[in-house]
Amino acid sequence: MQMLTPQEVNATSIIANNLSPAQKVWLSGYLHALSVPSANADLESFTLNNSISIEASPAAKADTKQTVTVLYGSQTGNSRKIAEKFKTTLEAQGKEVSLHNMLNYRNSQLKKETNLVAIVSTHGNGEPPDEALGFFKFINSPKAPNLNNLQFSVLALGDSSYDEFCQTGYELDSRLAELGAKRLTEVVACDVDYADDAEDWKGTVLALLKPSEGHSTQNQSSVLSSANEAISENYNEQNPYPAEVLETLVLTDDGSDKNVMHLELSLEDSGLHYQPGDIVSIASPNDEILVDSIIQKLNLDADVEITLKKKTLVLKDALLNHCELSNVTRKQLQVYAELHSDDELLLLAKDKSQLLDELYAADILDVLELWPSQLSPQQFVEWLRPLSARQYSIASSESASPEEIHVLVKQVQYEYRGRLHGGVCSTHLALAESGEQLGVSIKTNPNFKLPENPETKVIMIGAGTGVAPFRSFLFERESQGLVGNSWLFFGEQRFQTDFLYQTEWQQFLKSGVLEKMDVAFSRDQAEKIYVQQRIIEQAESVYQWLASGAHIYVCGDMNHMAKDVHQALIHVIEQQSDRNLEQASDYLDQLISDKRYQRDIY
Repeated sequence: MQMLTPQEVNATSIIANNLSPAQKVWLSGYLHALSVPSANADLESFTLNNSISIEASPAAKADTKQTVTVLYGSQTGNSRKIAEKFKTTLEAQGKEVSLHNMLNYRNSQLKKETNLVAIVSTHGNGEPPDEALGFFKFINSPKAPNLNNLQFSVLALGDSSYDEFCQTGYELDSRLAELGAKRLTEVVACDVDYADDAEDWKGTVLALLKPSEGHSTQNQSSVLSSANEAISENYNEQNPYPAEVLETLVLTDDGSDKNVMHLELSLEDSGLHYQPGDIVSIASPNDEILVDSIIQKLNLDADVEITLKKKTLVLKDALLNHCELSNVTRKQLQVYAELHSDDELLLLAKDKSQLLDELYAADILDVLELWPSQLSPQQFVEWLRPLSARQYSIASSESASPEEIHVLVKQVQYEYRGRLHGGVCSTHLALAESGEQLGVSIKTNPNFKLPENPETKVIMIGAGTGVAPFRSFLFERESQGLVGNSWLFFGEQRFQTDFLYQTEWQQFLKSGVLEKMDVAFSRDQAEKIYVQQRIIEQAESVYQWLASGAHIYVCGDMNHMAKDVHQALIHVIEQQSDRNLEQASDYLDQLISDKRYQRDIY
């Protein structure tokens, strides 16, 4: 028997380890078919060049494929990635698959669909992602068709730290059912650690869709293509790249109410790449003092073993590296109250307004002090949410700073209930020194990208650390030799202490890379002034830029700044055109659909 060489074993292992269960099943069957000589072999052609191309036999081509439509709505790319990989798996099962972004989906096609799987994230306060707004508007309009011939399943992505957890997915599921469609599964809601739940959902949907005949001989080029993509994505939130800290600078001066840091990290030899507008995830452990205090409060042994995600860990390791401790959600409190049979706490957890007053800044230790735990170590860690990497808008351009990534971070630190509380990652970064390594991965952000035409005007609106991606934009434009057609609105508290990147903006203005800049320092005068007021003050010019095709970008706090800017833009459009309020709002919605109005809000 001829054995594989060590090099061949290694190459085969790399591919196999990155295949989904369905892909492995197909591959085993395919290899078996190759080993069995047959005059009537189904395979007419075989090509190996980083992918496999297989042409089905005429008999297989004659089989009727089951048609499935995969629809996704994504803000930062997670839903898109799941959808693309599920398409590959479905095709490996011999199904005819069409993949669509909700932004580009022809809504009139919906009434013709028979099998629909939808993957959608929730954005902001329970809102659809920007690219899905048009689709949701259609299905909630009188134009929405009867869907009696449709069966569907929804995978919802979200973050349970928000009250409206996975709200968009639930709304989509409910609306499709109202229109007459039949559920294949109940909606599956995924938290920030969505990978396992998404895989389980895909397996369930695959089992419920009727099998297709002859699928082992269908075109499988995408199977290995998907494997190659997985190989190229060596680093992710579960396996971050250890990036060396090159430099840390504090950008705020003495007298500021905040500590804002600029960090430069090395990506040398990592193979990681990014584009302006993308996001960096930085992994960080919980504060050890907080962990020790929680263990002491629980009166537990730090070395007691628990099981988390099918892995056995000691309690302290789980609390340090795997469990969210810095904040508490309303849903968590409801579960905690039910486990305790505490009616008073359950009532509090259901009253959103009272809860905000009582626990708006609480962490897990605060909960244990207010309502001492009666949970076992295993029950306790299962109650906690998973610790996720913190995400930051990238503040650098790869063209201008090769093999580096720059991050702008405000340290979260505050007094609450007589104890100093701190943000998980920002506290860790505040102590980071040159030479230290931080675990990083890149998240593409397809909905926050510079225009394809470099001559298109751009209006950038950011407050505080929300200005980070616009530094990336301007360094990118400078590296391309572009000047003008750029306008930055920037807001902070005080000119003297909080003017982040002041020298760089001045250099961009001097060189012409930045054409215009308006600033709003809210605390430098008796009446507070914010960026939305500067936009209204410049209403005529802002509308002229919009009328000439300008793209608008907003980055910052979703609950205040982003909402206020949105309303300011509606006001500008209404004031400067012949549109009424509703028409001005529709105009802005159309800009979102056209990707001329993009938001990175948190």
